[in-house]
Amino acid sequence: MKTRGLILILTLLLAAGSAFSMPSIMGFRGVNRVIDARTIGANQMSFGIVGRYWSSSDKYDDLHYRPGGSTSDTILSVEDSEHLSQGYFTLGYGLTSFMEIAARISYVGTYYEFDLTPPRNETIGQWDGVHGMGDVMLGYKAGFTPTPSSEVLWLGLDNWFSFAPSSNQTVECEEYDGRYDAGTPMFTMRQPSLSTGHTSIGVDGLISLDMANLWPGTPIRLHFNVGYSLYKQTVTMDDYRLVFDSTGNRSRASEILVSSLVEDNAMDFGVAIEFPTKFAVLYTEYSLKKYLDRDSFNHVAYFSPGIRVFSGGGVVMDFCFNMGLTAFNPEFFDFGHGLYQSGTVDILDRDQRAPLPDGGTQDWGVSGSIAFSSDLLIEGPPVTTGTVSGMITEAEQGEAVQATVSFPGTAVLDVISDPATGFYTATLPAGSIPVTVAAPGYKAASATVVLIAEQDVVVDFALELQAGLGQIAGTVTEFENGDPLVATISVELEDTTITFESTASGIFQFDVPEGTWSVTAEAEDYRASSDIVVIEADQTAIVDFVLRPALRTGQVISFDNIYFDSGSANIKPESFYILDNMVEILNANPNATVQIAGHTDSDGSTSYNQTLSEQRATSVFNYLVQRGVSARMLTIMGFGENQPVVPNTSASNKAMNRRIEFTVLSS
Repeated sequence: MKTRGLILILTLLLAAGSAFSMPSIMGFRGVNRVIDARTIGANQMSFGIVGRYWSSSDKYDDLHYRPGGSTSDTILSVEDSEHLSQGYFTLGYGLTSFMEIAARISYVGTYYEFDLTPPRNETIGQWDGVHGMGDVMLGYKAGFTPTPSSEVLWLGLDNWFSFAPSSNQTVECEEYDGRYDAGTPMFTMRQPSLSTGHTSIGVDGLISLDMANLWPGTPIRLHFNVGYSLYKQTVTMDDYRLVFDSTGNRSRASEILVSSLVEDNAMDFGVAIEFPTKFAVLYTEYSLKKYLDRDSFNHVAYFSPGIRVFSGGGVVMDFCFNMGLTAFNPEFFDFGHGLYQSGTVDILDRDQRAPLPDGGTQDWGVSGSIAFSSDLLIEGPPVTTGTVSGMITEAEQGEAVQATVSFPGTAVLDVISDPATGFYTATLPAGSIPVTVAAPGYKAASATVVLIAEQDVVVDFALELQAGLGQIAGTVTEFENGDPLVATISVELEDTTITFESTASGIFQFDVPEGTWSVTAEAEDYRASSDIVVIEADQTAIVDFVLRPALRTGQVISFDNIYFDSGSANIKPESFYILDNMVEILNANPNATVQIAGHTDSDGSTSYNQTLSEQRATSVFNYLVQRGVSARMLTIMGFGENQPVVPNTSASNKAMNRRIEFTVLSS
């Protein structure tokens, strides 16, 4: 028992496993015995077939065996085996997004395999057992998440009820020599009865944690169950005392039919860890049932690792190994026959020794299942857009205003509000979206909308009349070749920020209130540029922006037109313009670190070219620092003739290899 407990603890600590929505053996969405607090989803359904096989060994080192006609016992050492098979059909359905119902029907077969150790094999058969209908279970489960934005945590509650018809079998007590009657398993078995006309009811509190939504890159799910269950079963046994006469013949004496309604209150505990992968889920589960009305043999525990594989068609297959963690004591499963044989039995002791309602712990078992769950069907690409709509009106009178609604930084085209109603609508990508509204004669207005996919958000604007409007106009071009840029132009007013976009030709023009404002131009992969602009009523202020590229880690900027005196590290004046542009780029990216690398052609010796490349890189370093670039941003390296960009086979190729390269180490 201690060894098994240690194995369990180590495995739980080392496991990285977790289930998605395959039905548990209860029919609810879950793992194996442990139930998931998440529900299957509204109008989703699942059904599955589960098969389980259990095996246990009963070893007796001092079995008293007396064949008929013998006047003395033979002491035998035997090992009998018990076999239990269970089949379940489960069905689940999501009534709403937070409510799920489930049903289960079971079929049971229980068999005993005798060890035919001589002389026992002369009078006893090897196999006996029965099979038939088990029970029917119905239940419901409610679950919700208090963290709807991330669904990290789910809380739930389930309630179930099961019932079964009385079995027609007559269960015998164990006879003195281990003999039995055909079709009547012994009461010392872990599960001698198919069903006992029992009814059961239970309730469980459920907690599920999806760690992937808390710590990305950690795809682990945890499930915890704590519950209470009440079992009622009618146990019936034909009990007797076995006596021998002087010739060794046996007979039954004081034979009575014992029947009792046995009630068991139990606490249930379960924990499961799941580790989802692309095509399967690995899981580990521990479950414990504690019987509160039993004094001695009062708990059953299992440890169950397994794997769950699935396909895009919603079909799931599950394979699981179950290891019993509770030792079996047959004297607490004989319904008091041992005490009755000694003449000291009473009804209380019989109840304490009744078989457990769901059977005693098995040594080990395997289970396999196949199920279908509609919420696992592969669907089309997820919806990634939502809708923003609203009314644009005049602030004082509430009349409709025809305005232009823009969405800077997105590829969504501007929309015009309806002049009669002021209504506008636009479909936008999910995320944080800026919205700007502009109309002639009114102050511009803006807002930022956080939009969730498939969500409809209403944003109304009440525009204030604007006196003393002026215009701001200009162009946005890029630094290196003067090409126009599509950029976002932002104007910081006293109480708001308005934004517009330049056209494909890099031109922008829009109305702003008179005043002195900060204007900023931003474009992807370029450094933002700002300017202070004075706006006068009915006047147009011109401001042009030239955006310099934003340096990126790993970027290489190479120049073969930075010239030096022949065989020297002196920079020629015609190269100053290029280096001055590099000064502006570096000063616009003050957090970057850049390597200056010198390269030569193959003329001259290798050592000469190596020294020359280092000296030229140093000259460039000194030039940049003298013109205001921080020395901490720069490092130097000489590569000599070792890294030509083209073969040194012609004068033009050699000119290309004589170059200075700037490599961005960090941005």
